[in-house]
Amino acid sequence: MAIAKKNDWLVGLIISILLTVFVNFSLLMRLYEYSSKVGIDPFRPPVNSYYLYFSLGWFFLFAFILFILTLQWCRLGDQLFKRNEYKVVLFVIGVSALCAFLLLQLYPVLQETFMEHVVQTEGQIKPSGGMKPDGNFGRGGPSKKPMWEMPDSPIPFIKAMSPHPFSRPLVTEHLFVLITIILIISLMRLLYDRQQMLLEFEKLKTEKLKTFYNALMGQINPHFFFNSLNGLNSLIRGDEKKKTLAYLDGLSNVFRYILQSNKKELVTLEEELQFVKAYTYLLSVRYEGKLFFFVQSDTRYLLWQLPILSILPLIENAVKHNVISKQYPLEVNIYTTEDHMLVVSNKVQPKVEKSVSSGIGLKNLWGRYRMLTGKDIYISNRKDYFKVSLSLINASV
Repeated sequence: MAIAKKNDWLVGLIISILLTVFVNFSLLMRLYEYSSKVGIDPFRPPVNSYYLYFSLGWFFLFAFILFILTLQWCRLGDQLFKRNEYKVVLFVIGVSALCAFLLLQLYPVLQETFMEHVVQTEGQIKPSGGMKPDGNFGRGGPSKKPMWEMPDSPIPFIKAMSPHPFSRPLVTEHLFVLITIILIISLMRLLYDRQQMLLEFEKLKTEKLKTFYNALMGQINPHFFFNSLNGLNSLIRGDEKKKTLAYLDGLSNVFRYILQSNKKELVTLEEELQFVKAYTYLLSVRYEGKLFFFVQSDTRYLLWQLPILSILPLIENAVKHNVISKQYPLEVNIYTTEDHMLVVSNKVQPKVEKSVSSGIGLKNLWGRYRMLTGKDIYISNRKDYFKVSLSLINASV
């Protein structure tokens, strides 16, 4: 059985204690009633009550040993039967029942040894004529004379337990312990398997989101590289040396930031906005007098974090799906809000010939946000404006 080994001993101890108290509950109540009636210390009762002490110790050991053995049989059964549930359950029940039967054979031997030791050390129980308590002193068959009627012993409150291992009450108690342990371990198995399924599900989700992330990185570099070379080509053809040099500086900064994205996951808003400044400069050169960016950020949010390259796909999305011309210039607004959100919005100016949109950019951004921050992105697609809101993460919390 695939059950974690870390807390086996602790769980076994707790279950063994509870079963021991439950099985011996009637004897414990009789101890309490007798102590109250006679006025003795319940923690120092008459010698014959050592039968109760033996019963407590025996059932604790029986339950604990059986618990550990049953766990091991479950794990062995999983290996032997390749987690075939029915075969594993039958195997565990059969082998655990055999172990319980063998342990039960030790009961009379240990009880007699224990009581002989008590007689020798305490010197208060003196059976006459070699008489042994082989009859019914609460759990067994008849006897000639019960110990609590012996003249040389004090008046005990508990009847001695029969050492016979097959007396009906004794077998019933041990059978109850066996069944309870098997049921508890079966429940542990179900809970553990459920936990493993949840972990596997989360692992698959994470792997899927990582695939989205890698796909996004694979899209950004070639797509951005192609557009950047087109812009550089137009500047060279126009023989504008100063703009060309400034463009190359901005391009190197942008590429450096993109290359760092393979090593970083979260960056500060300040870093992301510096990248946006360099990137929007490249676009403003390409769409001179047609494309405008307005960035407003509250300084208190500059050290808050967000996934790297979160704004880039939103800017590319605005450029790709809207008309950009002298007659219809496009404005893109980037700003923070009081509820610690970063918003990227633009006026909707749909192209006459609508470009085919797969939506993979926004899907990948949503996937990265879920994977890295556990939060969603919020998209508002109205008739006049398209707006995407990103949650900022307070790194100091």
